[in-house]
Amino acid sequence: MSPPPSLVAQNGHANGPPPADAHELTPDPAIYGRWATVIPEDGGAAIHRILGMQTVHGVLLPSGKVLWASGSSWRNHAPIEHYPNVHNPAPGTGVFNRNGNPFAMDSLENYYQLVNNVAVYDPDRNTFYRIPHPVPVADPDSVGQFAPSDLFCTGHLHLPDGNVLFTGGTQYYYPYRTGNRSTYIFDWRKELSIDWQSLDWRRMPAPRNDPWIFSGFMPRGRWYASIVPLLDGRMAVFSGFVGFDHGYPTMYEFEINHTVDFFNPARFNPRDPQAAWRSVDVRDTPNSPFATEINPAFVPDDGVVCDERCIRANQRDAFKLYPENYLMPDGRLYMTREGDWVSLRTESTAFMRRTKNTYWATIGGTAERPRISFERGPERADTVSSYGTTYLDPNTGNITLLGGQPTSPGTLLPMNTTSTDGIAPTHFAGGRGSRKREEFHASPDDPLGGRWTLDENFLGDTPQDDRTMHYAIILPTRQVLVINGGNYDFYGPVFYPLLLTPRFDGATFTGYEKTRMSEAVEPRLYHNNALLLPDGRVLVSGGNSARATVRSGEQPDGLPQNGQPKPDLSLVDIDMYFFGDGPMARGEKGMNTVPTENWVAEVFSPPYLFIDPDRRASITSIRPVTPPRGYRPEAVIGGKTFNLFRSNQEYRVQLAGLPAQCSAGQQAKLVLIKLPSATHGWQNGQQFQDLPFRTTSANEIVFRTPNARQANLPPAFYMLFYVDCHGKPAVARMVRFDDQATAP
Repeated sequence: MSPPPSLVAQNGHANGPPPADAHELTPDPAIYGRWATVIPEDGGAAIHRILGMQTVHGVLLPSGKVLWASGSSWRNHAPIEHYPNVHNPAPGTGVFNRNGNPFAMDSLENYYQLVNNVAVYDPDRNTFYRIPHPVPVADPDSVGQFAPSDLFCTGHLHLPDGNVLFTGGTQYYYPYRTGNRSTYIFDWRKELSIDWQSLDWRRMPAPRNDPWIFSGFMPRGRWYASIVPLLDGRMAVFSGFVGFDHGYPTMYEFEINHTVDFFNPARFNPRDPQAAWRSVDVRDTPNSPFATEINPAFVPDDGVVCDERCIRANQRDAFKLYPENYLMPDGRLYMTREGDWVSLRTESTAFMRRTKNTYWATIGGTAERPRISFERGPERADTVSSYGTTYLDPNTGNITLLGGQPTSPGTLLPMNTTSTDGIAPTHFAGGRGSRKREEFHASPDDPLGGRWTLDENFLGDTPQDDRTMHYAIILPTRQVLVINGGNYDFYGPVFYPLLLTPRFDGATFTGYEKTRMSEAVEPRLYHNNALLLPDGRVLVSGGNSARATVRSGEQPDGLPQNGQPKPDLSLVDIDMYFFGDGPMARGEKGMNTVPTENWVAEVFSPPYLFIDPDRRASITSIRPVTPPRGYRPEAVIGGKTFNLFRSNQEYRVQLAGLPAQCSAGQQAKLVLIKLPSATHGWQNGQQFQDLPFRTTSANEIVFRTPNARQANLPPAFYMLFYVDCHGKPAVARMVRFDDQATAP
């Protein structure tokens, strides 16, 4: 692994011109990349570089804008007990307490103020606007109540038309974390038509200025759900804590949803949203996790109420929270079992299933009447961990898992101190990450469908290289960028990205060269976010070292004359840290603390952007070779050109800005990368597809799209990158690959 040289300043010099020996102080960006802090243009809601909100959920829209959402943001409502004011503080109860009836219609304004943390950032124009959160609808099961719509800990993924489906989120924080049943669609085209600068984002929007569409209720709540896109355009929704749901037994703590819900966008009608939903209960389905006994001797922790139904469920396996599931080429879904057990953490770890089990799921039946069957998959090489990050490796075809936490009750700091020493711990760091790489090698010849391998020190050789809460982002060059995260959930940020560059012997992949990149400025712990942008940069944001404290406040009337209203930052305390796993402490003047919520975004420019710095190739046009029948291959939306691809069609690409000569051994590439949708350390939906092409003239190439089903490409929007023969990507063109669509 190649570390960068010792630095004084990485990305420039604050005062005056650089010294004569600056080249010795600043690492070469063509080797180590470069960081920049996002300071949005005036007129939006940012206060200089301060966004004023968390960015737990991040989605790249087809427009090239980034949608950030955090809902209630994991906050406690003031006042709370905290150390050192209270020697042994009680945990906070969050912002929504079941004992307080927070969903009464007369509480709607207060509720909306607490959840209204959504924004769009435009990397091209460097603008940041706060926009409305989904407005709750009336609860059909409770008169005088609304159905919670909090997007904190929701599941989300792009639909085939580029809109984004959000499923569930937070219902209550107390008596424990529970999921809501609401679903919403974000309309990216409508967003382009709204003048955010002239609207007061603090108020619930009029319908004409609302980009959200209520898309129905799921049968049960989901807190930490994941969505898998299917090849027919449907979305399969897995896992999440249920809620206190009408018509079901009262939820027990840590109860995981054992249904799989299907959303069919072809059936969606805003006037009858429930028509698009189907559900299959798999609790008793043979070989499903919920039917697989793994711990017959389960005993709950003292003080945790766990009735007979709870005990029976915890003797068996379950869906992971935020499960990292993959649609595989043979049509089955593979459940890697990576995701989150940390939200089931107790002192004994009894609820955190200790297993190596993996599972295959086959979706059958019809769209109207789906069925699901399960088979056991191969055991993981190591006991299932939490908050590692997985991706489908474009160089090996394997599902690769990097880092992640072994099951533990978490770590108290200072290390190795106990109250019996007279020096009691005062910080809770969370679970410790790891340096491992686990790989799943799928094989049709293996009775269990493949095997797992383990490299315990792939990310480095020292404890400082341990990671959790990080991302692995596939770049257009087939490189993989490991970025963000920390040694623990809430402590020990890892500031440096790790660039994995594939090496080949001819056409044979031989492994990765690992290079430590320049370090970021901001810590990116739990709830950080990272997204690949169409220009090849990586946008990072957010991070929680603990739970902030929020107060409700009066929202002043009227708009400023020079843009959006600014958030009232005085309503949120971000100098909090964890005293224990739940109880809070407050930073004291002069001590080292990481901001409880990080409100600053940064952009990392990988080394490939500094190749041949005065030149960059561009895609100037894309046209079908054969005149299309029954569909429009191109459209201008919001001033940008979008293309529609269909299977087994040839397209002609015009290029400009190509290098005069090629680097030795380098060949140009054309690749598709599915738009990213990221939260909690996983790029859900991330997918890479090579597109072989032939050169027809100096500035023209022709390629043929694969059969989408055979290539395992769900209908969706993708970024089309041309990577020139020096290894430098052009700015991506947004394309929709969808055999059923008639226009982009």
